[in-house]
Amino acid sequence: MKFIKGLCIALLVLAALTIGILFSSRNSTPVAVDMLVMQLPPMSIALWILISFTLGLIVSGIIYGLVNQGHKRRNSRLLRQVNQLQTVQGTPK
Repeated sequence: MKFIKGLCIALLVLAALTIGILFSSRNSTPVAVDMLVMQLPPMSIALWILISFTLGLIVSGIIYGLVNQGHKRRNSRLLRQVNQLQTVQGTPK
């Protein structure tokens, strides 16, 4: 079973690398991105897409982590309140 799992992962990695190489080779036209306050140097379209995708992953991961921490704190606070109420009422946990 481990061999099949390893083979599937290897095939997925190989497919992702192949698609990435094909994508970057077909999108090699240099493009300069013009921001509101500055103009970034010309790089290939594939590189700009990869950079924006990576930044999006990082930002969404940070936001998700912050939201998740808030939910965990609220959940632990509510569990403490439930335990306190159960102790006051004498019901078993």
